[in-house]
Amino acid sequence: MGNTRTPLRDSLLEAARATGDVLRRDADRSERDGTLTAASVEALVESGVFRAFLPTELRGHEADPLTLIELVEAVTQHDGSAGWCTGMGGIITGIAAAMLPEEGVGEVFSDPENAVFAGGFPPMGRAVVDGDGHRVSGRFRFGSGCRHASWMVLTCIVEGAEPTPGAPIAMRSFCVPRERVEIHDNWQVAGLEGTASCDYSVENEFVPRAFSFAMGVDPALRGSGLFALPILSIAAVPHSGFALGMGAQTLDDVRNHATRKRLGSAAPLAERPVFQSGFARAATKLSAARALVFDGFGALWSTYLEGGAISLDQRAAAAAATTNAYDVATEAATFAYRAGGASALFRSERLQRGFRDIQAGAQHIVASEENWERVGQVYLGVGKPMMI
Repeated sequence: MGNTRTPLRDSLLEAARATGDVLRRDADRSERDGTLTAASVEALVESGVFRAFLPTELRGHEADPLTLIELVEAVTQHDGSAGWCTGMGGIITGIAAAMLPEEGVGEVFSDPENAVFAGGFPPMGRAVVDGDGHRVSGRFRFGSGCRHASWMVLTCIVEGAEPTPGAPIAMRSFCVPRERVEIHDNWQVAGLEGTASCDYSVENEFVPRAFSFAMGVDPALRGSGLFALPILSIAAVPHSGFALGMGAQTLDDVRNHATRKRLGSAAPLAERPVFQSGFARAATKLSAARALVFDGFGALWSTYLEGGAISLDQRAAAAAATTNAYDVATEAATFAYRAGGASALFRSERLQRGFRDIQAGAQHIVASEENWERVGQVYLGVGKPMMI
């Protein structure tokens, strides 16, 4: 992409890679605790990876989407939970920073270097207008990073309001301080255990209008670049980085593991033709998936920079590249786990954690068969799906 890339790309990537010592050291503890350790969060914040998602008006780096993919990929190679929290927390923080009204953004981002959001945009709660704000109630799911976040995003159906364009309901997202949200300790899962992707809830919580925004209705008030792309394409950026990072992590781990010789085998794993063939296939497929991701998001970025209109086909291609990255990374992790033999059964083995983490991430809707269906509708010209 030449000079279309973020000027700080190299230094940001170097800082993201430098978090490795802390993230790898604390990965087991993060998993046991069900949330990233304080040292891991501190390392991520100090590296600037969260600020890479912020608009420049809030002292952010507002990195281009390809650099953001690389940053999430780099962190994920150290630890899947840390990579997931970086990507999901970063994109939610960036969207809130771009969308919040001026009256609220000053308070929410009074300390932008340390502002980290959790929550999400599926409308799982209900809101009613109350004066210059709303009363918000509901229980929400998958608050990844909620135990280290400073603010939570709660997206609701607004009763009695006009539907959001392109949707059958009216939706609005509300920013609430984390301490005013009840976090439910229900994140006991098989993968990404260190993300604290707990349920969270509020009951009749008053949120001033200045601390809310309507996706698809309100324009972005800050930032350009990333925030000018279609919202679902923006959301796919961290997912692509996470999937590619998990694929690379599991192949790196099985490469290190391959110096061992299994019981009954005449040679170390790395010297066995069946492993050599499988590793070469997995690595090649992952490289191809990475190239497809950069082609898809690179086309979106180039079109934006050239002032053109991003087409439905381009959005579908980026969505397909993201879903394909998950499929390929899951295949690579399965190969690595199987090649690891009985020792991979133990929770102390990174091969097992990597296998579980990509399986957990691949349960997300962007990696689902439904996403392939939506892409197929576009490619076949038989519909214009909303979630693309």
